[in-house]
Amino acid sequence: MTLSRIAVALAWMTSGLALAAEPTLMLRQPAASHDHLAFVYAGDLWLADRAGGNARRLTSHAASEFAPRFSPDGRHIAFSASYDGNTDVYVIGLDGGVPKRLTWHPSADVVSGWSPDGKRVLFASPREVLNNRSNQLYEVSPDGGYEKQVMKAVAYEGAWSPDGKRLAYRPYNAAHAGASGWRQSRGGSTPPVWIMDMASQTWEQIPHVNATDSAPVWAGGEVVFISDRADGAANLFAFNPATKALRQLTRETQWDVRSVDAIGSTLVYEAGGRIKQIESGGGEPRVLDIRLSSIANQARTQWKDAGKALTQARLSSTGKRVVVSARGEVFTVPVKDGSVRNLTETAGVREKDALWSADGQRVAYISDAPGMRHELVLQAQSGLGAKERIALPKEGYFTLAEWSPDGKQLVLMDNHLNLYRLSVAASPQRGQLVKIATDVRRGAVDIAFSPDSRWLAFTSSGDNYFGRVWLHEVATGRNHAVTDGLAHAGTPTFSAKGEHLYFTASINTGPAAVGLDLSTQERPRRAGLYALVLAADGKSPLAPKPGDEDGKKDDKEKKDEDAKKDVAKKDDKKDEAKKDDKPAKPEPVKPIKVDLDGLADRVVALPVAERNYDNLAVASDGALFYLQRPQPGASNEAPTAERRATAELWRFDFEERKAKMLRTSVAEFSLSEDRKKLLLTLAAGKLEVGDANEKIEAKALDLAGLRARVDPRLEWKQIFDETWWMQKEFFYDPGMHGLDWQAVYDRYLPQLAHVQRREDLNDLLVQMIGELQVGHNRMGGGDVHQETPVAVGLLGADFTVEQGRYRIARLYAGDRLNPHLRSPLSAAGLRVKEGDFILAVGGHEVDSKTNLYALLENTVGKQVVLSIAQDAAGKGRRDIVVEPIANESLLRRWAWIDDNRRKVEQKSGGKVAYVYMPDTGGQGYEHFNRMFFAQVDKQALIVDDRKNGGGQAANYVTELLARPYLGSWKDRDGLVFDTPGGAIYGPKAMLIDQDAGSGGDFMPYAFKRVGLGPLIGKRTWGGLIGISVNPPLIDGGFLTVPFFRFYTPEGEWRIENEGVTPDMEVELDPAAVNRGEDTQLDAAIADVLKRLQVWKPIQRRTAPAAATLGR
Repeated sequence: MTLSRIAVALAWMTSGLALAAEPTLMLRQPAASHDHLAFVYAGDLWLADRAGGNARRLTSHAASEFAPRFSPDGRHIAFSASYDGNTDVYVIGLDGGVPKRLTWHPSADVVSGWSPDGKRVLFASPREVLNNRSNQLYEVSPDGGYEKQVMKAVAYEGAWSPDGKRLAYRPYNAAHAGASGWRQSRGGSTPPVWIMDMASQTWEQIPHVNATDSAPVWAGGEVVFISDRADGAANLFAFNPATKALRQLTRETQWDVRSVDAIGSTLVYEAGGRIKQIESGGGEPRVLDIRLSSIANQARTQWKDAGKALTQARLSSTGKRVVVSARGEVFTVPVKDGSVRNLTETAGVREKDALWSADGQRVAYISDAPGMRHELVLQAQSGLGAKERIALPKEGYFTLAEWSPDGKQLVLMDNHLNLYRLSVAASPQRGQLVKIATDVRRGAVDIAFSPDSRWLAFTSSGDNYFGRVWLHEVATGRNHAVTDGLAHAGTPTFSAKGEHLYFTASINTGPAAVGLDLSTQERPRRAGLYALVLAADGKSPLAPKPGDEDGKKDDKEKKDEDAKKDVAKKDDKKDEAKKDDKPAKPEPVKPIKVDLDGLADRVVALPVAERNYDNLAVASDGALFYLQRPQPGASNEAPTAERRATAELWRFDFEERKAKMLRTSVAEFSLSEDRKKLLLTLAAGKLEVGDANEKIEAKALDLAGLRARVDPRLEWKQIFDETWWMQKEFFYDPGMHGLDWQAVYDRYLPQLAHVQRREDLNDLLVQMIGELQVGHNRMGGGDVHQETPVAVGLLGADFTVEQGRYRIARLYAGDRLNPHLRSPLSAAGLRVKEGDFILAVGGHEVDSKTNLYALLENTVGKQVVLSIAQDAAGKGRRDIVVEPIANESLLRRWAWIDDNRRKVEQKSGGKVAYVYMPDTGGQGYEHFNRMFFAQVDKQALIVDDRKNGGGQAANYVTELLARPYLGSWKDRDGLVFDTPGGAIYGPKAMLIDQDAGSGGDFMPYAFKRVGLGPLIGKRTWGGLIGISVNPPLIDGGFLTVPFFRFYTPEGEWRIENEGVTPDMEVELDPAAVNRGEDTQLDAAIADVLKRLQVWKPIQRRTAPAAATLGR
């Protein structure tokens, strides 16, 4: 550890001890009563005097507690907590004790407030939302029991007026929230605050501009809320419903106001990690002086399972050990004998990408020990002796990729598409970084050294998006093309002796080459396996075998004899090594011969069917190992199915000239340097090691010894630094949007000393990355505390309480054509109907004072007996057996989709088709194909983009919808059919809203640009800077740095932080929603029907008379 790092370590190790000597930061979510102040710190609830003095911890559970709100009488606090692995509503007295649980539903229930009379706790939950990305408000008695929905209209948070007649609420999600850091967002997700009169069902919007309004509370007859409409930060504003006057209360400029509560006319709010107080009538805010000395358990040094954050594993030269990069440490793990070694043991430093030298004596890895830059480290595999450090360029985020067989060269990549080799030989060139190539497109780069280390095979992308294979000549530094770019080539690997270079090549990849396009979905990728004969006089691996008697031993006999000789030589070398106590010297490698002239003419196709091949490697016996991955769209797997380890491991035997499948459910594999051992990566990151021969008998690698001693404060500092650094290195704009990025670092760093748990760090960093003011910039996860979940079962139904008993208000039957979308109560033979009552669960009677979901704890997938009756009195009472499910959101969404389709069908008289797309990825592609082609007999079309979660660029949709009519075909007996065969040529419209984003932004943009029809609804989210290139954080946390941005054919940045504006703006009227109506869908139906009246259908002329021969 360098001196600078030692100083930093000492500073951060002691920072938590000094908190009481200065005002504490990272104080969150204040709540006020007449006498007390409650707030969140280190994931716990704290209670203090109103001025902030005498603070004491009210809860101390390891799980997160948040969103505190005092009851009107000030005697209780309602809050949300993630006990039992689920976010639910609890209430606790001011004296502490065991919190009382009020909700059990598996959806997240977040406290918003109380009813004015203190008889009900108000909370938000997505549990019954018919489509995702929304919440609704509910109330529950502090004594527990049935949770009643306040209204059908969506709402994220709300507050009752003092008389309990009006509800001020935020209707939809904000862009800068949760894991998403997007300060000053100006896209469509800039919610207003609405005030609903519950009796008259009339509502008004607080004066709104293109800004985010949130967190409404009532104070002194006014609605106070947070808005980022002024001063470059979120501040408090007050609206008087009687006079319609709007006032700004605070003038924060450096930090956002993030939460607020009120008692009478007094407001308490959070800004910059401090809690402040202000009167709603005016005046200056006062900072509450709160000093806490408690340190959370998460901040103490702990031993952690590093295997949960494993990023790379490589076999040693003969496969006796595996070097593992995990949790910022480098370990070597024995396959059989020995113990796990931690070679680094560097708290607060990230070491990664560890590789073995070919002789198995050294390990190389990349370290960020210098602080926000990388260096290469070489050290003995034993962990003993000095480490050699080679500085890497300050600019760039580096990855260590490969080590040459002669141990003299290392290959590295940086995030700016550069491929390098670095000399570690004992020569004047030692430590020099030589650029091999710069790619033109970002993607996977495959690398392989020749056995003599003189050649490096690598891949790069061409302007046509196809991968090409190249040979880099180490001696001259020249690159030579192996493939011509007319096929997509990749995964090169050399044969054991270097006579051949194997690779894959595909001639059908073109339609799937640009993965961002939705048109690539379910495109099969067929690749062949090929061998390149490197020498002009070389022999094909598939050369004919004449079968003549030549007096020589056949190949099998020679192999057996060679194997025996190898064993004898090894034994001799072992004996010599024991004598000298030194490792045996490897035999010199014969230089391989590469004739560049006519290279492409010496490509040999292996006799295997073209399939989705990947990950090629040649074993010591000359056999070619490779993976065969499933073809996209080949099956519809269950949502819980394994997604990564789905490949099959195959082996091609050149002697038998046959391929054999050896293993299923593989993610990837690699070979040891001697090519005799195989390392398999399986599901859930499990590793197995076995012999690389015709039969795989691999044994699990014991990773139990991967234990890292983690000092959280040092690790949090590393995560803080690396988050800032990754933004600097990966963000699409090197100028960081004109921000002084160093100044941002300096401004946020002081709060790090007050972080007491990993969740706090996430919250702090979300605010920091939010300074860049772009979408898709998110972070979260990592080593946060997670309770063991207790799954609560669901029945696929809505319930109301009538006559004190639970009545089934609606059943969600699911999709009969989707085996993975089933509803427990709608199973065949149960004969359960809407209007029936559930009187008992598992023999326990259920009434309005009972929480139904409390009786469904730990029942997912298990048989549960329900007592069903026709009325509350028990008429026709009978018992049924059901198997509750874990999640019913897809049941609700499918019901919503089908309801909309039926509504469009009915209102249009069968003339208009309705298609919903939940995203622009796999689900959206599936929904579009299923719904569109089934309705091509209709004249017009409504495409619903609302709440579209994005994914890819939906060129597939616009291209298909814009296809022109080209002609018809006449069958002798059947209907005339057209080309293209699936098309709707009449009027089209697309529904959009503020929750449609990313690909859900691009699709309406493209729809409008192509001229397919009007956009109806509300402006979209506004996020078109893509992500998913930077690596995870040291503890497995995620960070999504936006690195590529959309611009128009006119050369303009558009849509990002703007959204796509509708041609016809239509609000989803909450009062109409409460009546069961959809004002946006109704507007789309009316528009399409109006245009249908003047639309002139395609004129399909009658087929002419058939030809008459001879006339």
